[in-house]
Amino acid sequence: MNKKGINNFVKLLIKKSIAYVYFLRFIFFENIKIKQSDIVFFFPYYHTGGAERVHLNIIQALKAHKCCVIFTHLSATNNFYNEFKQHASIIELNDIRNKKNNFINNLLKNSIVAAINKSVTVKGVFGCNTNYFYEILPGINSSKKRVDLIHALAPRDDRKIMLVNSAKFLDSRIVINEKSKKDIISSYKTEKIDTQFADRILLIENGVEIMSNDFDVLKSKCFDQINIGFLGRWSEEKRPQIFLKVAIKIKKRFPNVSFFMAGTGMKSNLNQINDAGVVFLGEIKDQENLRMLYKKLNFIMITSVYEGFPMVIMESMPYGVIPICTNVGGIHEHIEDMKNGVLINKEYDEDIIEAFIEKLIYLIENKDITSELLNNAFYYSINNFKIEKFNKSYQDLFVSNL
Repeated sequence: MNKKGINNFVKLLIKKSIAYVYFLRFIFFENIKIKQSDIVFFFPYYHTGGAERVHLNIIQALKAHKCCVIFTHLSATNNFYNEFKQHASIIELNDIRNKKNNFINNLLKNSIVAAINKSVTVKGVFGCNTNYFYEILPGINSSKKRVDLIHALAPRDDRKIMLVNSAKFLDSRIVINEKSKKDIISSYKTEKIDTQFADRILLIENGVEIMSNDFDVLKSKCFDQINIGFLGRWSEEKRPQIFLKVAIKIKKRFPNVSFFMAGTGMKSNLNQINDAGVVFLGEIKDQENLRMLYKKLNFIMITSVYEGFPMVIMESMPYGVIPICTNVGGIHEHIEDMKNGVLINKEYDEDIIEAFIEKLIYLIENKDITSELLNNAFYYSINNFKIEKFNKSYQDLFVSNL
């Protein structure tokens, strides 16, 4: 073996040894958190994101119970970590799993399954957005309530077979909109699985906390200075480049219109953002700062290829922000074109860009129409997005088992 081969072997040996150390730490210090819980959750991350916000809301809704959250992947930031920790005990598996020690990883899975099954207090398990949950799911006793949550399915989603195969191990499968429910049932039919599993799909729509004094936004919203925002992560399915191209063209016609971007994964694209004349706000971690931004914005743009139903729509509409969205996922289930928002029904990027520009020009130049949309968006949100219904739905989901 040459020197390079020896070095690689030593590095691999060290990596595998570290996995043993982390596993022993899990056995002696973390496993007890599972055994003493009422509900064990499997989520990938606690960094900034709409899905992560929903996961945190679920934990908060079930705060009367003893919850343990197992995070399976490395989070990009620690934005929601402290809030999760306030309401649940936390276990992180990335330090073990990323060492790629198959022997240890199998021991880890078996230990987690055993801890759940043998616990006299654990009554349910809940997973979302992490394949790890589906790897352990078949081993969980049917005496425990087994639930997963599907935010959305992408076109040609490679999880469909996994979701079909896992259906028989679940007592309930939660979706956030009718579109996702139809997509999953369609997959069941394609794979010819028993129709009883479709009956286990439950619709629980997301919700947000709406402050009692938010009615003031109708009086304070200003149309003399138009502010347009994009809040989310920089990713292929979110298509932030469409937002930038729209910003460039709108600012040429309306130099006083301001565009803002906030979210994760954007720092490596700062040149593009700056060249488009867009103000980059970074990752907004503080909820009060986020509320202040929503109060400042007139429009929020959703440019995604697919969505479930974006939390940013729910969060912003109570502050008088008008959503302008590609008509994907379950967005049309709440947003009616030119009633309480705007829907873009185009397929190709260039057509989508032109449609955004056309709609924005119309709304900027017709303040009476924009004011009507603002009012409709606001009242729709306070009548449909309150978190109390969301909380009760999740509390009822587990009450029979706890």
